[in-house]
Amino acid sequence: MYSYITKLRESDPELKILLSYGGYSFGSSTFAAIAKSADQRIHFIESVIAFLRKNKFDGFSLDWEYPSGLAQEHGKLVKEMKKAFMEEAEKSGIEQLLLTAAVPARKHTIDQSYNVQSLGENLDLLFLMSYDFHGSWEMNVDLHAKLRPTKGETSGKCIFNTEFAANYWVSKGMPKQKIIIGIPTYGRGWTLRNVSETAIGAEGIGPSSPSTTNPAGGSAAYWEICEYLKEGGEEKINKKGVGAYMVKGNQWYGYDNEETVKMKMRWLKEKGYGGAFIWALDFDDFKGTSCGKGPYPLLNAINNELESESTVSTKSSETTTVTSESTENDEIETTTDAAENDEIETTTDAAENDEIETTTNAVEPTRKPKVECPEPYGLFQRPTDCRSFIQCAHNFAYIIRCPPRTFFNDEIKVCDHLWYAPNTYK
Repeated sequence: MYSYITKLRESDPELKILLSYGGYSFGSSTFAAIAKSADQRIHFIESVIAFLRKNKFDGFSLDWEYPSGLAQEHGKLVKEMKKAFMEEAEKSGIEQLLLTAAVPARKHTIDQSYNVQSLGENLDLLFLMSYDFHGSWEMNVDLHAKLRPTKGETSGKCIFNTEFAANYWVSKGMPKQKIIIGIPTYGRGWTLRNVSETAIGAEGIGPSSPSTTNPAGGSAAYWEICEYLKEGGEEKINKKGVGAYMVKGNQWYGYDNEETVKMKMRWLKEKGYGGAFIWALDFDDFKGTSCGKGPYPLLNAINNELESESTVSTKSSETTTVTSESTENDEIETTTDAAENDEIETTTDAAENDEIETTTNAVEPTRKPKVECPEPYGLFQRPTDCRSFIQCAHNFAYIIRCPPRTFFNDEIKVCDHLWYAPNTYK
């Protein structure tokens, strides 16, 4: 199985492939036992390095969900793993392994579980699991991965959203360019108490009906939601919160569609975050038979928007033609994808480009001693290449390339849009 994945480098030599260890169902007890013992940490780290090298991985993703009350132990494990990765690369002359982690988006869990300043110094990337803010464990329907707060929310008011979570990680010491925003390719669902009350905040009586991907109910893959829409479901987009929801009878699902995904990509580019990831590939329309947009419509929407030079602010509204004269009603039926009001009933779809080029930042740890760090920590301009920069941690230098059509802006320390660059850079 591993060799099948690593062979993908044959078509994309710059591809970085990470091995993730842990996950929600894995639990915390095994990680806790490892992290609390110096000997166990050493043994674990050595085995990780050996396994990654044997199977030709480029790095490791630590998915400890969650080190509640063990922030110090978690920090030790990450710091020692980073140090071991550096030493192994120096001794072998092989490109250094990447160290990343999947982390939660809820403030309470962040505060209890992490020394963010230390993680900012030792992690190469941080995968922010910015979804599952809401679900059928709550009594009221809501968008589980919305970008911003919305009218009608009943739990986690103003803090159960992606923008708050990302900003909070930054405020605690995580560099923006290391934060990778999570995009779900599934919806969270409820069974409505009253089919005439469908807005965010409406009362549910439990999880949505069983789906193919979740026989217990409460969620459905995006491709399943597309099937529900074809069967008569009604989709609405909440522009304020940036999320979609579908109602079909007494079934209610909150999710992301192609339009809301693009809005999120414009936002993360505008704010200077490092990129995006999805959970998970097989929840997107991987066969291309359900949504009418070809294979992987959500993944394609992400890549196409990251590739584009669009800088439309997600705070502003786009021009639209509406069929109603009223502009005060939250829900408006429109004939275009864009509108000034919070919620829109979509009646047309935007065409997608079938051919894409992925834009995930390629991280290139250097072999000794090609690049020297001006200071032990920080981001520094490369005199020979404006479209990449040097990231230094523990005096070890990484060359990180900016996405296409961007350059490293040394004044604000982010990859910026190319049209802001001096003419000599273009």
